[in-house]
Order: sequence, then C-alpha cells, then structure tokens
Amino acid sequence: MDSFVNMLNEHQIPFRKDCTLAELSTFKIGGPVEYVFYPESVIQCRALIQLSRDQGKKLVYLGNGSNILGSDAGCEEWILKTDRLDEIRLSNDGVMTVGAGIKTVKASSFAAKSGFSGLEFAHGIPGTVGGAVFMNAGAYGGAMEQIVLRTHYLDDNGNEQILEGKDHQFGYRKSFFIQHPEYLIVSVDLQLKKGDSAEIYSLINDLQQRRRDKQPLEYPSAGSTFKRPEGYFAGKLIEDSGLKGFRIGDAQVSEKHAGFVINRGHATGSEVRQLIKHIQKTVQENYGVELECEVRYLGSE
Repeated sequence: MDSFVNMLNEHQIPFRKDCTLAELSTFKIGGPVEYVFYPESVIQCRALIQLSRDQGKKLVYLGNGSNILGSDAGCEEWILKTDRLDEIRLSNDGVMTVGAGIKTVKASSFAAKSGFSGLEFAHGIPGTVGGAVFMNAGAYGGAMEQIVLRTHYLDDNGNEQILEGKDHQFGYRKSFFIQHPEYLIVSVDLQLKKGDSAEIYSLINDLQQRRRDKQPLEYPSAGSTFKRPEGYFAGKLIEDSGLKGFRIGDAQVSEKHAGFVINRGHATGSEVRQLIKHIQKTVQENYGVELECEVRYLGSE
C-alpha cells in the first residue's frame, strides 16, 4: 500500500487514513473507513477514479454527509469527499457556476450578496450543491430542479460529461444521478434572477427562523428521515401514531418535529435502523401508509 500512497502523493491528492463515518456525517454515526480523499480539481478526481479501480476498490462520493447513516462496522469502500471542489462564480446574466463541494448555505449567501434570487430556499439545507442536485433537494416551495441549467460530471470511466435541462430527470427527491451513483458531480450551472438584496435576505432570514422554530437543529441527524407520502405528511403520521419522543437507545423521534430521527449523543447505526423500521411498521399498521426512508445507508449491515 506504500506504493499507492506514493501515487497519491505524485498526483498531490490530499487524503486521510483510518477515520470514521461518524466524522464524515451530520448524524455523527458510523465505523471505520480506510481512506478518505479530498481532490482539489477535476484532474485529481479522474486520477482517483483510475487509481481506485487499479486497486480493486469502489469509491463512494460524499458532500457534507448530511443525508447518510453510517454502519457501525464502517465501510470497505473508499470515500471521495467533494469539499475542495469549491469554485463559485456568477455572471451578469445570472448564471452561477458552483463547485459540487460548495455548501448550499454558502451558495445562497453568495447569490444574495450579489443581488440574485432563486437559492433562498436552500439556505438552511445542510448539504452541498452537488448533493442537492443528486437528490433534487427542496424546501418551502423551492427545489433544485427549478434552477439547474446543467451539471458537469465524471462517468464511471472518469470521462467528463455534461447533463442538460430535462435530462436530469428530476422528480420528488429523484434525479438521474440517484440512478447512477457511480457518476461524480463536479460542478453545476444554476440560473438565477436579478433581485433586491434586502428582500432576498429578508426571505432567507424568515426561512431560517422557521427552521429554528420547527426543526431539532441542536441534535445530530440526517435531516428529514422520510419522504413525504402522497396525500400525507410523514411527521404528522408519526406523531399521530404516538411516536413523538419514542427512542431506542440514543436514537429518538424528535420531540420537536416527529419527521426527524435524532442522535441524542451516542446512538448507533443499529439503533437508528431499528427505530426507522419500528416507525414504518407502526405507521403502516395505523394508517396503511408505507413510509419511504430518505436517508441513505452507507457500509455493511
């Protein structure tokens, strides 16, 4: 493996060895990972795709890790974190090019400061722009599908590709990239509209306050745990099932918003999985509604 490290150094690719999924996710849960890479360019990303293939290892791509639950046993895959794909620029016609690793709050603030509207809804979403495109993130009536022009990505061979408009196949928490997790989003072009900075900041502040009032931001979580079932609200179904505050170990249904499963401090992945299954079973029995988990599992069972 020393030769592999030498190859990483030759390509000047920053990396960490022997860390945990808990360190890489907002849920703060998960066991060991052998390598985590932090490429700073598309060239380095392409090199990593080839190097990992040569080593017979699978790469998993992570942004802020805000929508994953790590296995207690960790994962055999190597992790490519997009943190340092952090280009951001805005043209006079409102096209903003954003690196996949830029956090949505930073992109939203950049647009607001520049006097462009369209990203206000994303200000409180705790992920990256790449992750937001991957899952078509949305909140308060806004969604990525409304503003994404094109996405620049690398396919599983490391070749640069561009996806345009409707080819993203956006739907509710759906996209082309969910069907192809082996593809790496490297940057996104967003179409924004000229607006008044004061009004934009006013809306951002209003949405932020609503989040603070309603969401358990003081605890580690992966955000909203379940997708919204058609004709219902997941949180209300869970609360009406008497599960608000229900816990297994340190995994708990939030007392503030039943749509969130939180880590009270030392929750394990197993406890969270058990709690999710219990919620699904209870809601199915009470209302005949199947709740689909929005959180992605990473690692071994």
